[in-house]
Amino acid sequence: MQRRVSSGGGGLDWRIVALGGAVVLALVVVVAALLFTGGGSAYAGTIEPDAGRTHIPDGSAGGPYTSVPATSGPHWADPANWGIYTTSAPLAEAQSVHNLEHGGIIVWYQPSKVSSADVTKLEEWVATQVASPRFKFILSPWTGPDFGHPIAVTAWRWLLYLDTANTDAIGQFADAHYGKSPEPLGGPPQPGT
Repeated sequence: MQRRVSSGGGGLDWRIVALGGAVVLALVVVVAALLFTGGGSAYAGTIEPDAGRTHIPDGSAGGPYTSVPATSGPHWADPANWGIYTTSAPLAEAQSVHNLEHGGIIVWYQPSKVSSADVTKLEEWVATQVASPRFKFILSPWTGPDFGHPIAVTAWRWLLYLDTANTDAIGQFADAHYGKSPEPLGGPPQPGT
């Protein structure tokens, strides 16, 4: 039987150092993945190019934008009120970008592609959010060019397209992006306060 003779030097066991390094590297990869995918949610959406934060005169068209609907870019000086907009008075895209800059979430729907039952479902969900401490939500019909899906959800530099009124997906998107913007403490205040 052979005995292993220790050198008695008490030096580092390089296998442990290598294993520790691999664990640290794995943690760095996971953290980076979470940061660049908006929190790891299946419904985090896609990050869009930064089109700036320039204020333009209220009532002007805005743009050019790097996504449809816009997620950043030139916008009106006054943000819109949080809440629900209708087909008779939809939210202007150039105004909506200011709400995104203030940390809000906007749910756009194309009226010709969404059933009235789905619009009601979205209205009820957004109304619940607006009445909660996390109130910076808007629902509006979309009047711009077709974006190829019935619903688009936007946050500052983030976009999620949906083919159904999936409020769980919208909630996950909001969990990943609500308040993560250049001016998250900006107004307007919660409706009714």
